[in-house]
Amino acid sequence: MSEVQYLYLLSEDDNDDLFYQGCLQKITGQPFEIIPLRIRKGGGIGAVRKSLPILLQQIQYSGVQEQSRFVVALDNDRSPIHPDHLRPADFSQLPKADQKKACRHCELEQVAMAKLGAARKQWPIQGAIAVPVQMLEAWLLLITAPETYSNETGLPLFSEKSSSSAKHYHSSQKPPEQLKDLKRKEKKRLGIGSDRDFCQYCVDQLDPESLATLSPSFQMFMDEIKSWTPQEI
Repeated sequence: MSEVQYLYLLSEDDNDDLFYQGCLQKITGQPFEIIPLRIRKGGGIGAVRKSLPILLQQIQYSGVQEQSRFVVALDNDRSPIHPDHLRPADFSQLPKADQKKACRHCELEQVAMAKLGAARKQWPIQGAIAVPVQMLEAWLLLITAPETYSNETGLPLFSEKSSSSAKHYHSSQKPPEQLKDLKRKEKKRLGIGSDRDFCQYCVDQLDPESLATLSPSFQMFMDEIKSWTPQEI
């Protein structure tokens, strides 16, 4: 049996933890025990800016831990998409706050490198950055219904159709269903009651290689994990 790895996971809630733990176990073939480092739900990039340096400082002071890893997970939320920094076609229709956003993946990576060094393989603990486009729900939808949602670029940009941002973007009081709306529809179709059970179902159904073909943002996350050398995973 493989030796348990410890995973420092900076995320927004327990359901995210469940999903990312399952992702790493499927990608690496190794079991992981989570050490959760929670940011305020809905806190976004501001909360991560406060929490990430604390995590990195802990890693820096800990020294090399061969049986530990870390993951920082944050929704993209209409920021430019790394690595090409692509923006939605109707960029000018986004709220002004969204138009001013910078690439989140780049920012998180720069913070990590400033603290741990530019050579990632020399970090005391190997890490990865997960920035789903536009939210984790996009990955879940592509797992459960790839025949319906064929790729992440065709998915909605917003959380819910009832949001003022979605209404403004679509110039309508009745915009199409957004990511959380579609997730609720999938849960109903599958007869799943809770969000946690839905996340567990997605983990069970996850084929990382298949998801990567539909989601460049997941491909990036998986590539970062696979860059850990074999003896380290």
